Amino acid sequence: MTSVVRRTPTPLLDTALLEGLTGLLRRTWHGQVVLVAQNYRVVQIERKENFNPEELSEVNLGLDPELFKAQAVREKIIQALKGLEFGQVVLVIKKGRLVQIERNSKERFADLQGLGGDGI
Repeated sequence: MTSVVRRTPTPLLDTALLEGLTGLLRRTWHGQVVLVAQNYRVVQIERKENFNPEELSEVNLGLDPELFKAQAVREKIIQALKGLEFGQVVLVIKKGRLVQIERNSKERFADLQGLGGDGI
C-alpha cells in the first residue's frame, strides 16, 4: 500500500516572492496570473497575457498604480492560498484592474484503485 506524506502547512509566500508577484501583477493589463500549489507551497507561477487589437496602440503598462492597493491584494492572495495543499489560485486582470481571484483545490488519493495520486 502506498502512503501519502502530508506536510505541515508552511508560509506559502516569502516576502521576496510576494514582492516579485506584486511586480508581475503590476505589469499585466489583460490576462491571468496562476499560482500552482503543491504540498502547501507555491511551486510555479504562470502568466497569460491577452491583447485587444484596438488597445495595442495605447500605452497600457499594467495595473493602474492609482487603483492598485498592493497590501490589500497581497492579503487576498495569502488568504486564497491558506490551507491549499494541492491546486491553483488564479488572479484575473482586466484593463489593469485585479477583478477576480479563483481558488481551485485538488485532492490526491493514495489508496483508491485506479487513482494513484501521481501528478496534478
